[in-house]
Amino acid sequence: MMRKYFTFVFLMLSLCVNVTLAATIDLEQEYEKLDHAIENTDRYVQQRENRIRKYRTALGVTDDNKVQYEMCRYLYDEYRPYMSDSAIHYIGCCIQLAGRLNDRIRADECRILLAYQCTESGMYQEAMDILNSIDAQGINDANNERRYYNALAHLYSELGYYCKVPRLQGEYYAKHDHYKSLIDTARVSMSDDELLQMRELELFAAGDAQGALRYSDVRLKQVKQGTHRYAIVSFYRYLDYSLLGDSVQARYWVTQSALTDVENAVMDQGAMWELANLLMADGDIDRAYRYIHFAWQCAGKFNTVKRNNQISPVLTAISDNYEASLKRANRMLLVLAIVASLLAALFLGILFYSNSQRKKLARARNELSASNTQLAQLNTQLSDLNSQMRQTNLKLNESNRVKDEYVGRFIHLCSFYIDRLDEMRKRVNKMVKSKDLDAIYKFTEGNELRDKNLTELYEMFDSTFLHLFPNFVADFNALLKPECRITLPEPGTLNTDVRIFALIRLGIEDSSRIAEFLHYSVNTIYNYRAKVKNGALGNRDTFESQVKAIGM
Repeated sequence: MMRKYFTFVFLMLSLCVNVTLAATIDLEQEYEKLDHAIENTDRYVQQRENRIRKYRTALGVTDDNKVQYEMCRYLYDEYRPYMSDSAIHYIGCCIQLAGRLNDRIRADECRILLAYQCTESGMYQEAMDILNSIDAQGINDANNERRYYNALAHLYSELGYYCKVPRLQGEYYAKHDHYKSLIDTARVSMSDDELLQMRELELFAAGDAQGALRYSDVRLKQVKQGTHRYAIVSFYRYLDYSLLGDSVQARYWVTQSALTDVENAVMDQGAMWELANLLMADGDIDRAYRYIHFAWQCAGKFNTVKRNNQISPVLTAISDNYEASLKRANRMLLVLAIVASLLAALFLGILFYSNSQRKKLARARNELSASNTQLAQLNTQLSDLNSQMRQTNLKLNESNRVKDEYVGRFIHLCSFYIDRLDEMRKRVNKMVKSKDLDAIYKFTEGNELRDKNLTELYEMFDSTFLHLFPNFVADFNALLKPECRITLPEPGTLNTDVRIFALIRLGIEDSSRIAEFLHYSVNTIYNYRAKVKNGALGNRDTFESQVKAIGM
């Protein structure tokens, strides 16, 4: 009875700890770490290549079979998660060298590792032939005996998983269970990670997620964070938490596994394509596409048919969803363009109506004056109208020239302010229904709404510009003298000096247009531009041309 009580208490405490941990996990932050690691993949690959180059150099300068064996074994360990065919080559060299050394234990161990690598690569017949060539009765090492039966169990597990014939599938799984039962756990230390992994998988297969996690906790304490083994333990923790139904912890651990694999230049990216699957189910198509594309590139370097066959369906599904998402976005843009056109037509109609009313009033006043005065006034009005038409034509020409550049942002802002206007409509409508005229007056009399909109506009401009040109501030300061360089008040925002030249970088060079956007006078804009150009490191006359070239 007491044992059941303590078990219950342990499970409740574990559940509380898991809930607390899940509440503190920021998955978006973990995905950003993974994105950063993927951007630095070349550096991680170079580190592994440097180790491989060191071992290959040491291998080429020695005739000592023992040293050659050690170097080939190091090379196998480096290539095993990196390039499957090279790993097979060097473990084959280890088998030959173990034979020269007359070391039966090492020879058996390497043949078993070769069979395991063939299984991982989808070369099932080759793995079967290698394992059948080993005299099981002649294995005189406990660890090799465990490795041998574990390799057979793993082979038949893979055959069962991918077999489409029910009768054969049952036979393969039965052989898997048989060879697992032959592993003599009494002859192996319980701290051995492979044995703990076997126990964890047994409980996982039995549906006991809590029991599997207890073994996983022990394994996690024994591995060093950042190692390839840590990535493997993290992946199995993902499976355990998935079985438990804890989606946050599951996504956290599969992300840790993928992140560690990337930082170790592991090309056998099982965790990455699994994470891509989850993200696709969550609707994060863009990130899922990036991750599965990265996993596909890694699979090409790892060079196994098995991994390519696993990734191909996922890549196809994500690509289809990505294409569907783009089509939906294009349809939405078309709808927004139509709405914007209707609003523009409505505005022109109101403008036409206003002009029509104004002309009627003018004609009524002119009828009271003398004929000469009427003619003079009419001539003046016609001259004004012609001038207005010329101004309008000039503006229309300018608008046609820049519309392609700003249409994307305009559509976005239209959507944003349509929502804002709808919110205002609902609020005013509510006030009208309640006949609260004082509230309506207070709501519309101040400048707070305008100031808020301007603040949001500048924030949106800053974030969009810095997203498009993340290094703009650093490159801009590089054009200035050290004492004239600009320090921003906080990351992610621009001050007026930088914002002016950001507009110039986008092609808006006219000070009056810049002044309209920033709500300053033209003279103020001139002064800002002159002040910054006076601090130019080179020729101030070519400073703006250099700014326009930033990011090209």
